[in-house]
Amino acid sequence: MTLLNSLKLSQQTKKIISASFKEKLKDLPENGWQRVYTILMKWCKFLGIKEVPDQEDMKMILFFMKKNYGELTLDEIVNAFNLAVAHKLNVDPNHYQNFSPLYVSGILNAYKEYKTTHWSEYNIKLDEHESKLLSEKNKPSEEELKILRIKSLLAIWDDFKSGDEEEVAWQVHAYYDLLTEANLIVLSDDEKREILINAKRLLKKEKQRDVKNEFSRKQIIDEINNHTAKTPAIIVLNRCKLIATQKLFENLVADGLDLRDKLSLIKDDRFEINGERELESSVVGEI
Repeated sequence: MTLLNSLKLSQQTKKIISASFKEKLKDLPENGWQRVYTILMKWCKFLGIKEVPDQEDMKMILFFMKKNYGELTLDEIVNAFNLAVAHKLNVDPNHYQNFSPLYVSGILNAYKEYKTTHWSEYNIKLDEHESKLLSEKNKPSEEELKILRIKSLLAIWDDFKSGDEEEVAWQVHAYYDLLTEANLIVLSDDEKREILINAKRLLKKEKQRDVKNEFSRKQIIDEINNHTAKTPAIIVLNRCKLIATQKLFENLVADGLDLRDKLSLIKDDRFEINGERELESSVVGEI
């Protein structure tokens, strides 16, 4: 896929931008100017000019174009006349039977103005495209993301051990899946049912107390009551994960164990924060 196609430009913008990347008039060889001459003669006939410029007058027009519009390409010259005749440029396309440098400059100046709008669209799309590529380039790998999650989990674990349970409560559910993958949370069906019952009970009690609007309160409680495996309620799922994770933390503390020792990770002295060893970028097992 070409860059122009990947930018998802409008067809007209794609045409305008594509034309501007062709060989410029100032870079044309001598035989290239013969093509420009032929195109202008055809346009004179197309426009209905009864007395086309003679060879000397046409040379003057060509010299004028090379000097003043050398940055344009042959395709852009064709585009300019097509758009002018279609009344899509901010210029009067009526030649009054006079195909002159003044007439040509009017059309080409209007085309350059028209072109700026499409270049603006191109530049915006190009910036978005480059930003996306840069973002994807800097996007961390799955392994790097997992290490970041583990570091965050251990920070929460430290908060829990220090007694900051409020800080733990609102975010620890996000690490439930990681802990189950590491086989640190293994629940029987009976345990899952018990956690679900407890989660619903606590949530309904909290919402009855905290949600003042009766209609909103009823909607939330209905959502909690209607939670099933097929139609899960996020609020219920997250509370179940919170309860299970907090239970793990409580058991570890009660048994005098450290979560760091329970995670199957290789440790490395390169990662050291506040005197404590952090996690290495290598993971052992399916964590």
